[in-house]
Amino acid sequence: MPVITLDSAEAFEEKGHADLEFVGFRYIGDRSTKTDQDIRQRAGYDGPAKFQRDRVYFAILPTNLSDDHVENSEMGVHALEARSDFEVLYDAERLAKALLDRNYLPPDVFYEGFDRWKRAKVMAKLALDDAGRVFDKDDETPYRKQLRTIADVDTDDEASVSKQRADEYTGRFSRSDASEVVKVLRQDADEIDLRTAGLTDMAEYLTRFEAASVEDAVDAALGDGDPDDVEIVRAGETDDESAESDTAEE
Repeated sequence: MPVITLDSAEAFEEKGHADLEFVGFRYIGDRSTKTDQDIRQRAGYDGPAKFQRDRVYFAILPTNLSDDHVENSEMGVHALEARSDFEVLYDAERLAKALLDRNYLPPDVFYEGFDRWKRAKVMAKLALDDAGRVFDKDDETPYRKQLRTIADVDTDDEASVSKQRADEYTGRFSRSDASEVVKVLRQDADEIDLRTAGLTDMAEYLTRFEAASVEDAVDAALGDGDPDDVEIVRAGETDDESAESDTAEE
């Protein structure tokens, strides 16, 4: 998912009519999925109104709007702060960790064809050194190293990272939701029996796949995505290896 902002945000800022900031936010309520149009209308978030519990969404939101020049000047990130079921991430360390946990660099900020204004906002907020535009995953390495430094994450302990992901999925999904996500990713029914598997079993199974693949599967299973569009990549496997594996199975 890209970094979401209003179409008018950049123009408002250039005219001095708005202050905007790169933030992350997540739904921390009781439901596994929350549909909330109020967030779009009051916070200035122009993305889909369906939010998965504990998943971090990235946006550039207004922190201040001019009463004299903007009709809906009450709109902004403070609308999220006022909600007990949403949490806002402002500091660079937590934002960097959230990007690493998602295992996903927003293309509109880092990849070829990036949005210059969005890129400048994100780079400044995270104090990232410009390592050039990204064309494929190999080019992400310099940015991932910087993000790990900012987030103070030790990447050598793979077991710890896997356990952390499993714990996140266990807290985030109900058993039925996890089952739907597994169905999108599972290519061999013998790998896990959904009739008997518990939530912990399913969460551990999901860690066999790259975090980005899991998030795409979540969108397909619980949101508005298409399961056929999910690129299934197992943890530690390159896209090419995944394609070769799919071809061999066919």
